[in-house]
Amino acid sequence: MRPRPNPPEEPQDAAGFNDRGNRYSRNGAYDQAMADYTKAIELDGDFAEAYFNRGVSHYELGLFQESIDDLTRAIDLSPTDDNYYGRRSLAYLFNDQPDLAEADQDKCEELRNTG
Repeated sequence: MRPRPNPPEEPQDAAGFNDRGNRYSRNGAYDQAMADYTKAIELDGDFAEAYFNRGVSHYELGLFQESIDDLTRAIDLSPTDDNYYGRRSLAYLFNDQPDLAEADQDKCEELRNTG
Protein backbone atom coordinates (compact mmCIF):
# COMPACT_ATOMS: atom_id res chain seq x y z
CA MET A 1 0.00 0.00 0.00
CA ARG A 2 1.38 3.38 -1.02
CA PRO A 3 1.61 6.08 1.61
CA ARG A 4 -0.89 8.88 1.23
CA PRO A 5 0.54 12.20 0.14
CA ASN A 6 0.58 14.94 2.70
CA PRO A 7 -2.12 17.55 2.26
CA PRO A 8 -0.88 20.83 0.83
CA GLU A 9 0.50 23.29 3.31
CA GLU A 10 -1.78 26.08 4.45
CA PRO A 11 -1.14 29.12 2.26
CA GLN A 12 0.73 31.98 3.88
CA ASP A 13 -0.29 34.89 1.67
CA ALA A 14 -2.95 36.13 -0.75
CA ALA A 15 -1.23 34.60 -3.78
CA GLY A 16 -1.08 31.22 -2.06
CA PHE A 17 -4.79 31.26 -1.23
CA ASN A 18 -5.59 32.33 -4.79
CA ASP A 19 -3.46 29.49 -6.20
CA ARG A 20 -5.07 26.90 -3.94
CA GLY A 21 -8.48 28.29 -4.87
CA ASN A 22 -7.59 27.73 -8.52
CA ARG A 23 -6.76 24.10 -7.79
CA TYR A 24 -10.11 23.64 -6.05
CA SER A 25 -11.91 25.38 -8.91
CA ARG A 26 -10.29 23.14 -11.55
CA ASN A 27 -11.72 20.17 -9.65
CA GLY A 28 -15.20 21.68 -9.41
CA ALA A 29 -14.93 22.37 -5.65
CA TYR A 30 -16.30 25.90 -6.05
CA ASP A 31 -17.31 26.41 -2.41
CA GLN A 32 -13.79 25.62 -1.24
CA ALA A 33 -12.36 27.74 -4.05
CA MET A 34 -14.50 30.70 -3.07
CA ALA A 35 -13.42 30.38 0.55
CA ASP A 36 -9.79 30.60 -0.54
CA TYR A 37 -10.44 33.51 -2.91
CA THR A 38 -12.25 35.31 -0.10
CA LYS A 39 -9.26 34.76 2.18
CA ALA A 40 -6.94 36.11 -0.53
CA ILE A 41 -9.15 39.21 -0.81
CA GLU A 42 -9.14 39.66 2.97
CA LEU A 43 -5.34 39.63 2.89
CA ASP A 44 -5.10 41.91 -0.17
CA GLY A 45 -8.19 43.95 -0.96
CA ASP A 46 -6.70 45.09 -4.27
CA PHE A 47 -6.06 41.59 -5.65
CA ALA A 48 -7.97 41.82 -8.94
CA GLU A 49 -7.26 38.23 -9.95
CA ALA A 50 -8.82 36.88 -6.73
CA TYR A 51 -11.98 38.92 -7.37
CA PHE A 52 -12.02 37.62 -10.95
CA ASN A 53 -11.56 34.02 -9.86
CA ARG A 54 -14.24 34.28 -7.17
CA GLY A 55 -16.54 35.86 -9.76
CA VAL A 56 -15.96 32.91 -12.09
CA SER A 57 -16.81 30.49 -9.27
CA HIS A 58 -20.02 32.39 -8.56
CA TYR A 59 -20.82 32.20 -12.27
CA GLU A 60 -20.24 28.43 -12.33
CA LEU A 61 -22.72 28.06 -9.46
CA GLY A 62 -25.34 30.18 -11.22
CA LEU A 63 -24.92 33.11 -8.81
CA PHE A 64 -24.86 35.67 -11.57
CA GLN A 65 -25.35 38.89 -9.56
CA GLU A 66 -22.57 37.86 -7.16
CA SER A 67 -20.43 37.07 -10.17
CA ILE A 68 -21.13 40.49 -11.67
CA ASP A 69 -20.26 42.19 -8.37
CA ASP A 70 -16.87 40.46 -8.12
CA LEU A 71 -16.07 40.90 -11.80
CA THR A 72 -16.94 44.60 -11.57
CA ARG A 73 -14.49 44.96 -8.68
CA ALA A 74 -11.82 43.14 -10.69
CA ILE A 75 -12.43 45.53 -13.59
CA ASP A 76 -12.23 48.53 -11.26
CA LEU A 77 -8.82 47.29 -10.11
CA SER A 78 -7.54 46.23 -13.55
CA PRO A 79 -9.55 48.01 -16.26
CA THR A 80 -7.43 46.81 -19.19
CA ASP A 81 -7.86 43.04 -18.69
CA ASP A 82 -10.07 41.90 -21.57
CA ASN A 83 -10.85 38.56 -19.89
CA TYR A 84 -12.61 40.34 -17.04
CA TYR A 85 -15.01 42.06 -19.46
CA GLY A 86 -15.55 38.85 -21.43
CA ARG A 87 -16.55 36.88 -18.36
CA ARG A 88 -18.74 39.67 -16.99
CA SER A 89 -20.46 39.81 -20.38
CA LEU A 90 -21.51 36.19 -19.92
CA ALA A 91 -22.74 36.84 -16.39
CA TYR A 92 -24.79 39.79 -17.62
CA LEU A 93 -26.22 37.64 -20.40
CA PHE A 94 -27.35 34.91 -18.00
CA ASN A 95 -28.63 37.58 -15.59
CA ASP A 96 -30.98 38.82 -18.35
CA GLN A 97 -29.07 42.07 -18.95
CA PRO A 98 -28.33 41.81 -22.69
CA ASP A 99 -27.45 45.49 -23.22
CA LEU A 100 -24.76 45.37 -20.53
CA ALA A 101 -23.55 42.04 -21.90
CA GLU A 102 -23.15 43.55 -25.34
CA ALA A 103 -21.30 46.60 -23.99
CA ASP A 104 -18.84 44.37 -22.11
CA GLN A 105 -18.30 42.15 -25.14
CA ASP A 106 -17.56 45.26 -27.23
CA LYS A 107 -15.06 46.46 -24.60
CA CYS A 108 -13.46 43.01 -24.48
CA GLU A 109 -12.98 42.98 -28.24
CA GLU A 110 -11.67 46.57 -28.22
CA LEU A 111 -9.03 45.68 -25.62
CA ARG A 112 -8.02 42.55 -27.51
CA ASN A 113 -7.62 44.51 -30.74
CA THR A 114 -5.46 47.22 -29.14
CA GLY A 115 -3.25 44.86 -27.13
